[in-house]
Amino acid sequence: MNTEIDIETLKKNPEIYRDTVQLVKRPDGLFCKHPSDFFNRNYLKHVSSMTNEEVAKNLGITPKHLSNFLNEKVNIDPHFAVRLARATGFCVGTWLEAQRKFDTYHSAK
Repeated sequence: MNTEIDIETLKKNPEIYRDTVQLVKRPDGLFCKHPSDFFNRNYLKHVSSMTNEEVAKNLGITPKHLSNFLNEKVNIDPHFAVRLARATGFCVGTWLEAQRKFDTYHSAK
């Protein structure tokens, strides 16, 4: 099954790929990976024909900010969570919760 989606279809209907998402919980309920891993697995793989510049434009951020996020140098704040939610169809709370659990996991280590 081809899961690649063109940008126009994605902009009109960002939730169309959600049926392919598989969430696997850790026994402690926390995420040890940065939220960018979730973004990679559940968004970028579906828009692989897009350049990073196009993805950044779709998110309303600079390519540098996207690169920093993908390289785990940028955390998700409420403003960025809104942008991620608009682009991906996952609610703002999902992004903020992923960041909170990541932060909790790493502060408890």
